[in-house]
Amino acid sequence: MKENFKQKQICLDAESCTGRIKVKKLCSLIENHPYKDEIIKTFEVNDIQDEYISIDYIDLIYNRVLDFMTKYKRYKITAETKNIDVFEESVKAVDEPNIIFKFEEYAEVDEVKENLKAIAIYDAKNTFLDQYEMTKYANNLFKIGHADLANYNVQYFKNKAKESENYNKEKSFRLVDFDDTTYLRGVTSLGYYEYGIDFTFVVSMLSLYKNMKANPGTEYSIKSAAISESKLEIIATEKFTKDGGSFGQVSTAIRVTTNDLGTGSLNFVNIISVNQIGSNGFFLIPKKNSIIENSTLIINHNTKPENVFNSLSKMGEILNTTDSFIEEINSIKAIKTPDELRAKILAKIISPRSVFKTMKNLSDIFNRKITNEISNFSKLIEMCNKAEELDIDYDLKDKLRYIISDIILYGNTRDN
Repeated sequence: MKENFKQKQICLDAESCTGRIKVKKLCSLIENHPYKDEIIKTFEVNDIQDEYISIDYIDLIYNRVLDFMTKYKRYKITAETKNIDVFEESVKAVDEPNIIFKFEEYAEVDEVKENLKAIAIYDAKNTFLDQYEMTKYANNLFKIGHADLANYNVQYFKNKAKESENYNKEKSFRLVDFDDTTYLRGVTSLGYYEYGIDFTFVVSMLSLYKNMKANPGTEYSIKSAAISESKLEIIATEKFTKDGGSFGQVSTAIRVTTNDLGTGSLNFVNIISVNQIGSNGFFLIPKKNSIIENSTLIINHNTKPENVFNSLSKMGEILNTTDSFIEEINSIKAIKTPDELRAKILAKIISPRSVFKTMKNLSDIFNRKITNEISNFSKLIEMCNKAEELDIDYDLKDKLRYIISDIILYGNTRDN
């Protein structure tokens, strides 16, 4: 993966932000978005455009989203199989050889154009090759230095597409221009809806603000955020915590994610924020349809815009759930055996196939044994806090959150 396209954690520096933003400024991010008018109508923006939203770090995240929207120009084209070539080529802007898509003829909006080259990133190459069920074979050819044979196979199907419409498929190709180079982000169907990090950030902040106004006294703080040009994750927690028994102070958090080219165009998931004095806390992410009630709002890539806004009007149903969370987590029997949970987390971290097996700073946190008494559950909570505070790549932190969540809530991980 090219470094400029990796999703990275945002450093939440309180000194570089005010924690407030005017609604009008927030909505400037979607000035050119195709669903701007629907957003304005759904959240009655014209009536509140001069009001300020106060959420810790909101202006800092706004600046990061704006930076990506300015530097990365995203757009889509359509093209037919008969007009597409795929091959390996060294590109001046990039060090190593890359897989290139050459669009000999394509359409951008209503204009037919010719001869566009784009470097494949993310899963674009594999998605394209999947239609021929030759992904594994072609990737191996690229890997062992026989890119010419991979191209030969692509040419075969390209010629078949010229001869028969049964082989000639029209697809949507998602592109991005960055630093004077064009990249192919993804290959999708024509009926694929992409909402973007700008849309996600704006509607999530407007949703939280709407809930704050409907429930006086409710306030939010962004505790975690990670971003790339195609992905955004924000975890916003209620600022006022409640006594969660053995878990200490807890509150409801909302985890907002978007992956323009992956599963789930826009997801809102209710999770648990566990806090200890002097720490930033950590998060428990319940499974869907589990003993821990986990309210979600998932908007898929095939969801039409009009249905998206109907769904967004139901956001209030997955907020303000701290009391029910507290009742449910305290019914978990595993809190009586904290050392067993610690040992399971450690085993998962140091497993030979684990991506964490060489991270001594992580395994050291869970190395120290504790007694299996409910009074020592707070020591396990402290370990989880320290793990959350580690400065590691976003993808690894996301995996670690799921491991800790699953073992504490259910006794084992969801891949068992």
